[in-house]
Amino acid sequence: MILLLSLIINTSNNREDMSNYLTIRIDNRLYSKDAIIAVLYEFSNKYDVTQEIDKNDTNFIIVNLSSKTKVTESLSQLERFFWQKLIDQQLRIHINQQFGHIRDLIVEEAFKPISK
Repeated sequence: MILLLSLIINTSNNREDMSNYLTIRIDNRLYSKDAIIAVLYEFSNKYDVTQEIDKNDTNFIIVNLSSKTKVTESLSQLERFFWQKLIDQQLRIHINQQFGHIRDLIVEEAFKPISK
């Protein structure tokens, strides 16, 4: 599987502090909408987040992160952390799809009434 990842540092003049602004392009053939939304939610406490479908290629989602406060990490650190969280979340979804029924059986068995 080839991963198509890219980092775009937005240089438009409509942002006051460009050091706190990051745009990431995500291939939605590799990552589910649920995984992307979960990661955006996780980042939303420190960043204003937006997402939109890439107008040039609908297989990609454009995510914008803009820091709510002064950022201590570099954009490359932020990008690595974002991708790590996205991969982790996609893996959780994949594992749940494969083995979620086993978890459900264990929970069902654990809460069965005890019969004597």
